Amino acid sequence: MKTFVSVVSSVWVLGSMLLAPTAIAQTEPSGVWLDGTTNWNKPNATIPAAPIPEGGSNLPSCLDNARPASLSEDALVEAAGWTLTSSAQIFGDTTVVMGMADADGMCRPLAYQVFVFTDGEFSGTLSPTTMDARTDGSLVTVDLYREGYLSATFNRYTPEDALCCASQSSFLFYEVDPVEGVSVVVPQLPASTTPNS
Repeated sequence: MKTFVSVVSSVWVLGSMLLAPTAIAQTEPSGVWLDGTTNWNKPNATIPAAPIPEGGSNLPSCLDNARPASLSEDALVEAAGWTLTSSAQIFGDTTVVMGMADADGMCRPLAYQVFVFTDGEFSGTLSPTTMDARTDGSLVTVDLYREGYLSATFNRYTPEDALCCASQSSFLFYEVDPVEGVSVVVPQLPASTTPNS
């Protein structure tokens, strides 16, 4: 029987995404997928390639936030063009890895994604699109609390919210289930969205 392994942390807390207050408001929310019911993860999908930032990248100035590859899953994510960030999580056959394609002037991740692997094979992502810090639908925490079971919290902004402070959060569970004989990440949509106190 596989044993529980925690690499650095069992919960990623991307608290820096909630810092640096500003008066600029959100104008184009992108987390509407959290209110839907459609799973974007499909059997035998390949790891999506990292997007190439338009107009240049700030990532070279923020490589202190990157981490070296130490797992075979890390190498697969890097091969798709992503820069590894945050700690990996491992529980039994399930591994969770986060990668980013860019960073802002405060080195907060831009165009980032979370990848799930089962026994070394890609099973899906936690979002149907890449995420940017301090935008609607951006990841706050992810917890691989059991083999094949995850939970995640996402920022939910309204157009009136300042960038520092999303007024709501969405909480979503995921299960890694067999689909056509292949392990696939299945989100338990729609997410539960509540006001932040």
